[in-house]
Amino acid sequence: SLVVVSDSGTILFVDLEDYTVREDTALNDKYTDAYGWFDLEGVAMSNSESSTFLYLGMENKPAILEYEWHNSHRIFRRFDLPGLGATGVESLTWVPTAASGHMGYFYVGSRTKGKVFIFELPLLENVGPESQATLRNTWTPLPDDEKNLAGLAYSGGYIFVNFNDGQSNHVMIYPILANGMYGDLAEQYQVDVMDAQGIAARKRAGGEWELFFTSDRQRAILAYTFRFVTGFELHSQCSEARQLRAVEPGGSGEGA
Repeated sequence: SLVVVSDSGTILFVDLEDYTVREDTALNDKYTDAYGWFDLEGVAMSNSESSTFLYLGMENKPAILEYEWHNSHRIFRRFDLPGLGATGVESLTWVPTAASGHMGYFYVGSRTKGKVFIFELPLLENVGPESQATLRNTWTPLPDDEKNLAGLAYSGGYIFVNFNDGQSNHVMIYPILANGMYGDLAEQYQVDVMDAQGIAARKRAGGEWELFFTSDRQRAILAYTFRFVTGFELHSQCSEARQLRAVEPGGSGEGA
């Protein structure tokens, strides 16, 4: 399934087999007294095969929430993000690496001139309900360009960086090195998605990826397949005009 977060604080689980959508409203039901309103702009999982935790990026606070979605529907921890500023999170993805003592790094996109902040969260430490992330690096994929860094997605050794160009979106693809940091630009493309607000990637067999983009203007999720050299092609699910219009996208997505 595909996990999509909303700027109204709900979490949507989209079944990609039958296109049904399940809505999780527990954040608003349980936590508005403590947190106020939830403007969610990014979601990541440290292990989509076995973990029941989602990591939720907040735009109205520079923080990531650790949320158990399967049974308790409870916030376990909040990790503050030093250096990000008051604008909060614009996009989020998890990059696993043995170079980290906590299994990997969180790449956090900011509204500040398209910068990416690379944080390590103390996931394996008993730090209590509130803790602080450690900033490991910063990265500006498009120097001197203040475009909206709308989405980040890691899959299969590569990170996909999505900039919202309005009528289309600019996707840049970078390898992830053994130290968990980004390498040199591999390829880049313009993809025909208007007002893209999030991206999710899933590696398939035979050197192919599936990419899912949320379009705020079209109020839809659009799916593409991607291969190096040949680029992006509209997924069969979308070419058959079966866009997932039941979803109200407000942030990024994550495959589960």
